[in-house]
Amino acid sequence: MTQPLPHDPYITAVVEALTTAGIEPDDCWTSDAETDPYATGDDAGCTTMLNAVLRWDDDTDDDTGGLLLFWDHPAEQWQYARPRAEGGNTEPEFLPQLGRYSDPAAVVAVVRALLAGEPLPEGHAPYWHPADAVKAAVAAWADES
Repeated sequence: MTQPLPHDPYITAVVEALTTAGIEPDDCWTSDAETDPYATGDDAGCTTMLNAVLRWDDDTDDDTGGLLLFWDHPAEQWQYARPRAEGGNTEPEFLPQLGRYSDPAAVVAVVRALLAGEPLPEGHAPYWHPADAVKAAVAAWADES
C-alpha cells in the first residue's frame, strides 16, 4: 500500500471540484519522485519535489485540444501545457492567477477557460483556507527531504 503524500488532500479537493463542475480530468496523479527543476546550488538535479498532474485527453488531430495542469512544490503557481499530436507537450506556462493553494473553485474557472479556449479569469485566486494543514505537511516533507 502506498503512503498518502502531503499534498494529496488539496489535489483531491481540486479534482472533486472539477468533477462536480462536469470537467473531471481523464487522469490525475501525485508524486514525490520528480526531479526538482527549481533547485539550485550543490543539490541541483539531485533532489525531488512534490507534484501533481491532471490530464484532459486531446480529441483533435492538432495541438488545440487537451490540457495538462501541473502543481509543483516548490513552484508558487500552477502551470499548464498542451499535449502535442506527435507526443510530449508544449513548454509549461505559469498561471499567475493560481497560487500554490488557490481555492479549488478558482482552479475550476481557469480550467474551464483553458479547455474552452477562452480568456483566463483576471485577478489572483483566493487562498483555500483548509490548505493550512496541507501547507504544514508539505513544509515538513520539504524539511525532511
